[in-house]
Amino acid sequence: MNVPRAAIVLTPVTSEDNDFLLRLYQSSRGDDLRELGWSEDRISEFLEMQHEAQRNFVATDYPNIVDQIISLDGQTAGRLAVEHRPDEIRLIDIALFPEHRNHGLGTYLIQQIQEHAQSARLPLRLQVIRFSRAVGLFERLGFTRTSETGSHFQMEWNPGSNRSPTVSQD
Repeated sequence: MNVPRAAIVLTPVTSEDNDFLLRLYQSSRGDDLRELGWSEDRISEFLEMQHEAQRNFVATDYPNIVDQIISLDGQTAGRLAVEHRPDEIRLIDIALFPEHRNHGLGTYLIQQIQEHAQSARLPLRLQVIRFSRAVGLFERLGFTRTSETGSHFQMEWNPGSNRSPTVSQD
């Protein structure tokens, strides 16, 4: 699906958006815990703690974050958080509500960042949870794994790589 640029609006995250960001965080991470047999109350409590830890981590480690809410056709669809550094562009978070996944929106947004990285001649880097469905998306878009921990992959896309930022899959 081609996502019309005019239909996408990015607005800065404000302190009023914390409930929205928590709902988005929960929507993108709860399924894995359900597969472990966790109760909904336990999942909710755990994800609230994880969300708060993520907020604190981002505030501390990414002082120049550009944190935005993604809207598509007037409906809030997700979050895009990026930090531009002298030696890289860091994709900190891209998350979409389930109804907005697999329609090309994530691909389109990542490709826009890749085009920016290409014009700036900087690598685009990210960290992703190993079992995330997004790993396949990032690989289709030309990202390679540069290192890993027990829980995460570090991935990178370089402007000089053979892979074009115009892949049209999501």
